[in-house]
Amino acid sequence: MNGTSPGTTDGISGTLMGVLVLVVLVIVAVLWGKLKDYGRAKAEQHVFARRDHRDGQQLVAEELHFTLASDPGRIRDVVLSSVRLAPQCPAVLADAYVLEATDSEVVVAYGSALSRRNFTASLRLSPAGAGDTGDTRRVDAVWGIRTWTLSDGVTDGVSVMRRLREDVEAALRGLDPGLHRTVRSRR
Repeated sequence: MNGTSPGTTDGISGTLMGVLVLVVLVIVAVLWGKLKDYGRAKAEQHVFARRDHRDGQQLVAEELHFTLASDPGRIRDVVLSSVRLAPQCPAVLADAYVLEATDSEVVVAYGSALSRRNFTASLRLSPAGAGDTGDTRRVDAVWGIRTWTLSDGVTDGVSVMRRLREDVEAALRGLDPGLHRTVRSRR
């Protein structure tokens, strides 16, 4: 109370003070939750899933370029028959499956109907040296991860990405043991 006006109080009323304290507590709780999530993600990346984090970053950053003697239709057929893929999107358990297959591209996805699609990858096929008057039986094939998801900052499905990459290369080598392989970084 001040001495000049009876009935008035100095400072902040009790109700307003309670609301301010509540707002500050909510802000502190939200910041604490975000800090814990950040710490958990960093621990996952650098301690618990260190190898998957490193390999996942590498797998999504690289493309495998192959030049081989074959025709695109034959390449598509061999890849679809020799790479371990489900014929369609699995209902419950996540698996790699064919999303689309044409003479110029084979698109593979990993996931299930109940869960999200963790990644998509593709094998793009084009005549070698497109625009050149080179050998028309040679084909450029490019394997790469197109889309991917992260959990706590770590790429999902790294072991399946690795397996598919190895299976695709083995299938292409089966067609042309003398194929030329180059690893390129995405731009």
